[in-house]
Amino acid sequence: MVWLYVLPVSAVFLFVFVGPLIYTAWTALHETSYYQIGKFTGLNSFVRLFSDSDLPSRIWTTLVFSLGALVIALPAGLLSAIVLNNLHRFKRSVRSLFLLPWLMSQATAGTIWLWFLNPNYGPASAITKSLGFGPTDVFSSPTSALVAVTLMTAWWSYPQAMLLFLGALQTIPEELRESLRMDGGGIWHQFVNITLPYLRNTIVSVVIVLLMLYVQMVTIILVTTRGGPIGSTETLSMRVYNQMFDKFDLSGASATAILLFAVNIALTLVAIRFRRKESL
Repeated sequence: MVWLYVLPVSAVFLFVFVGPLIYTAWTALHETSYYQIGKFTGLNSFVRLFSDSDLPSRIWTTLVFSLGALVIALPAGLLSAIVLNNLHRFKRSVRSLFLLPWLMSQATAGTIWLWFLNPNYGPASAITKSLGFGPTDVFSSPTSALVAVTLMTAWWSYPQAMLLFLGALQTIPEELRESLRMDGGGIWHQFVNITLPYLRNTIVSVVIVLLMLYVQMVTIILVTTRGGPIGSTETLSMRVYNQMFDKFDLSGASATAILLFAVNIALTLVAIRFRRKESL
């Protein structure tokens, strides 16, 4: 009876995770021509990956993109959760508005922002032109393009943090807040002395979940910039896509994917370490 429960889960795990991982590692160890796997070449793909002069800039772009989106989405999610938790009227309507970005697919969100920021016919350009600033051609500059996709990603993903924080806020005993108010504590004291200590584990979890999401994100960047201009928005995950579907470099894309997998393992281990410290 035990195996009847274990086998289906194990089969799905092997099919969805272990199988593709082994195939990716196998591909990275072979020479490829388009999508055909050729002779065994050992660690050649990894040597080419780490000797590529563009790799440090792609890692830097990934860090700036991921941390920048996190710095915006984390406080936005926490603030939204606090607002929702303290609302007594129109709570469902406001929650629906806050959740609206996350209800869209990444492709839809990227397309909407691409239309909104279009320098020729976008509403943002119409507004800036009427103010005398000229069109909003944000995707033509490397810096502004990276800032734009970072802001779009933070806007799309902050509701995920909001939901996790909202669930954690609802577990805080109301008696603690009432006793603090009776002792003369204000909103700031309540936030520092009650809310933050109760949310410590949740904050760590949200940070790890969002970072793993950002490190692997492709669709918003693909729809808006495809990694340009001049590679300024090409993160490691976007590099995998470009190697796979633009350059048809299957072994190179597999090597970069293994590097991304190692990054995700590192983030998971950090999360486990922090959670153990908190439990102790």
